[in-house]
Amino acid sequence: MAKHPAIKQPKFDPRIYSLRYPLDTGDGGSLKRGFMIWEKPITGYSDRAVVHFLYNPSSVTASYTMGDANVQASLLYPNPNDNADLRVPLYQSSSWTLLFDRTYELWGQYNPQGKPVQDIGQDFNNPSVVGVLADVMQMRQFTGMSVGFNPNARGNKGQQQPPTDTFVGGQGLLNLITSFVFFGDKNNLSFYGYISEWDFTITHFTQNMVPMRAVIDVTFTMLPTPKHVTTPGSTGSTHWSGLPTQGPGPRPASIILSPDISAFATTSRSGISGR
Repeated sequence: MAKHPAIKQPKFDPRIYSLRYPLDTGDGGSLKRGFMIWEKPITGYSDRAVVHFLYNPSSVTASYTMGDANVQASLLYPNPNDNADLRVPLYQSSSWTLLFDRTYELWGQYNPQGKPVQDIGQDFNNPSVVGVLADVMQMRQFTGMSVGFNPNARGNKGQQQPPTDTFVGGQGLLNLITSFVFFGDKNNLSFYGYISEWDFTITHFTQNMVPMRAVIDVTFTMLPTPKHVTTPGSTGSTHWSGLPTQGPGPRPASIILSPDISAFATTSRSGISGR
């Protein structure tokens, strides 16, 4: 089966994405943005999907609870000669809220007749046409909701593959896809697991009923973190720097990721401080 590249989230307008914070020297520093990334490509995809944050969440909640007695017994007293690597959710979860705003992308992009000036694009996610739905579509892809199922393949199990009309229809089935979420750039706060629940709320429309602002609530179920994960062909890095790694370096026993996020590298300009 042919593999398709994961759809890239359209970059944000520099006027809203290049906010800076003041330093003691009077200069500004670039704000650090969080993101989510698949652990590895899922069936039908050639690379890993990424969801970039426009704004970092105001709060991140993590909950750690013990399971019931039966679950704990199975973890403490495994069956004899059972060498299986138990990889089950231990009732540990995290939740946060993300805000997305595509106001700048939509300014002047519809004519007086209510028709878009630009083409929607081959991925149906041009924010100058669909507004904040571009980010909602990215979440649908990230949670496997854009994967099609062919019931005639592999018997009754079906075969997953990205359909050609990926986002037409706006619905799909939530899938368990292991991934990482990073808040910041040096793994100071990060989680590994899968999105078990998410919802979005459109908070503002244009006069042409194009969604321009949205709130996305995410519930993330944690899993035991792998010792390390590397990008195929990478040489390693001392930490996550927010950009593709440069050159070789020691490989610590921690998460190492090097996705290509160059599409989101914008030139920072002076402005007000913000999240």
